[in-house]
Amino acid sequence: MKESPPGEGPKSFPYFFLLFFFLGLVFGPGILPPESAAQKSEKDGLSRFDRLAEEATALNKRGRFEEVLSLLRPHQEDPKNDSALFFNELGIAYRNKDRLEEAIRAYQKALSLDPENPVVMKNLGDAFYLAKDYTRAVEICQKALKSSPRFHQARSTLGLAYYRMGKYREAQEEFDIVLKMNPQDEQARNFREAARKKLQEKK
Repeated sequence: MKESPPGEGPKSFPYFFLLFFFLGLVFGPGILPPESAAQKSEKDGLSRFDRLAEEATALNKRGRFEEVLSLLRPHQEDPKNDSALFFNELGIAYRNKDRLEEAIRAYQKALSLDPENPVVMKNLGDAFYLAKDYTRAVEICQKALKSSPRFHQARSTLGLAYYRMGKYREAQEEFDIVLKMNPQDEQARNFREAARKKLQEKK
């Protein structure tokens, strides 16, 4: 049975300045209050690493992963680089090029810079899962779900990892929850049924 983690979630990354930018585009400048000097300074004061990360986000969404690597790798060892989004996007590109060890290191760096970010945790969990390190996939997905219990993509990866570990009851429970939140998830439905069959075989 074919399975894959649900994919990365860079849209959820907490860079709230993007929200205000798009509100201005949609509703026009008259809707938002005038920008203060401090706000202008804050917007203009984005680090070059955050700006690179924004560019990488757009490239990753278009599947241009090699371009992301060419864009970001020259800056990944810079000691001034404290952009969690930068390393998350780098991890996404590495993962999609099947360079899982490098993806894991990039996500771990992102998590060291933003330790409570459930999106980065989930992405790291996916990379561990794809590397067949199911124990660590379970650990990091559980941590993501503590801060974001309705994050069904993290719960799906958790269910897949439990299934591969032979923990079929736990897997079934996770897929039950996933399907309550997302009834159209065919992968969760298939693996829940597979887990049920495995449990029946043990009786």
